[in-house]
Amino acid sequence: MTDFHSSSSNSSLADNYEIEVEVEVELASPWSRIAAVIINVLIFHLGMILGTLFFGLLVKMLHSALAGKICIILATLVPLLMYFIGQCFMMSTRGQSFGKKLLGIKVIGIDGSNPGFIGTVLLREIFPFIVLIIIDLLLNLIFYQNIYTALKKPNFISLFFYATCLFMLFRTTTYRRTLEDYLAKTIVIKI
Repeated sequence: MTDFHSSSSNSSLADNYEIEVEVEVELASPWSRIAAVIINVLIFHLGMILGTLFFGLLVKMLHSALAGKICIILATLVPLLMYFIGQCFMMSTRGQSFGKKLLGIKVIGIDGSNPGFIGTVLLREIFPFIVLIIIDLLLNLIFYQNIYTALKKPNFISLFFYATCLFMLFRTTTYRRTLEDYLAKTIVIKI
């Protein structure tokens, strides 16, 4: 068990003195963080399967080629948007994804505060994902010079990034903080 000491400043309006409050928290285990990611992936795929089944049945009932094309698009977009909005809301307000909530862990700022939408969603999830996609695509375009071939090739930079994050989960000297945690100034704790 590794403890993380976090201090936050609270300013009182009455006396304008700064008070340091130190909080001791227990870090989430690497296995619970890995399990939370697996649960999130399973929930996402379950939503995609249910969306495909629902809109597939709708296509059979409508008997229209245009309706079929629209339903195929909706079968992808509706579950994707529902999952994304749900995850964004939970991470922004509680610091927990679906998987983290089920496993009793959450993301907090290194000062003990809730990082909110910018810390938990933008900096920890979206920014690294977009940057990795752009870097991978640019490198693949340099080596393959064909957009279709470049899109089909594996993303080794992303693989290296996530392998590094996986390794960092097991380092207690750095409080099990991953690259995303350093970027967003967060830690993951047990609740």
